[in-house]
Amino acid sequence: MPPADAFTPLGAGVEFDRVRAILSELPLDGIGVVVPAGDDAAVLDVGRLAISADLSLEGVHFRLDWLTPEQVAFRAIMAAVSDLAAMAADPIGVLTSLAVPEGSESGLIEGLGKGIRDACSTLQVGLLGGDLARSSGPLALDVIALGRSETPAERGGARPGDEVWVSGLLGGSAAAVLILDRGAKPPLELMERFARPVPRIREAQWLQDRGELHGLIDLSDGIGGDAGHLAAASGHAVVIDWASLPVHPVADAELGDPLARQLALSGGEDYELCCILPPGQGDALAPEFRVEFGVPLTRVGWVEEGSGVRVLDAEGHERPGGGFDHFGGRA
Repeated sequence: MPPADAFTPLGAGVEFDRVRAILSELPLDGIGVVVPAGDDAAVLDVGRLAISADLSLEGVHFRLDWLTPEQVAFRAIMAAVSDLAAMAADPIGVLTSLAVPEGSESGLIEGLGKGIRDACSTLQVGLLGGDLARSSGPLALDVIALGRSETPAERGGARPGDEVWVSGLLGGSAAAVLILDRGAKPPLELMERFARPVPRIREAQWLQDRGELHGLIDLSDGIGGDAGHLAAASGHAVVIDWASLPVHPVADAELGDPLARQLALSGGEDYELCCILPPGQGDALAPEFRVEFGVPLTRVGWVEEGSGVRVLDAEGHERPGGGFDHFGGRA
């Protein structure tokens, strides 16, 4: 049980400085907390319940001229449940609150409802409740995801010499957003990465069952930023090998290197997993992982003494890193 004023250390960034300030004033006495705030989801000692909240806001996370209402709701649910995947938790259900702009209620609400039902059906979880309100502002979806984990995976635990691994391909979602922002139509493979992300629930549980996880997080703000949380939680530095990043091949074909590779580093919203494994363990797991899930497991860095995140190119020169920060642009 953590002390009453404990929370999981967070990485650098103005957004997370503000979160730290809030958490530092919130004691946890009497709640029965197993994993405190600051990780991807809190875990309570009530049947090992994992809970996470995620806000999806028009103009920040999506635009209605880019996505249909069904797609907006689907990706909002999936993004929230991805935090449960990062804890190797089994999703149970979601609560979804909607703030719908005045004058667009009927058709918009119907489409959002379809997307929510599609996501819940895909995940095989229940819609447990929520709220609906008319708003004078942009469309907002607030999703609370609930899951269960007897042995939750956490962010902390990395040791110098450990290796950093990621699932799948990176940069596809960010590439779709960049192409949309240029007024063009992204290829279907990239649009699917943006509009219909799939949380790596089974993959996380598989890694936990077969590996010795020294840290796990999902990639919502880009590995350049999210790896900072792994570093902060462990008290060690994470080094990312720029050349090893598994760049989505369609993003690379559309945008070229180094732009596609930079999006793989810091673009965000891939919802892949980033895990810390002891030396050699990832090499043993990667072939079976690809067979089981049809996506690669790629070594992209290592852990060393120090703090924060460093990004090194093939010549060992340091490159700009960071991920998305709501209050600071790039972390």
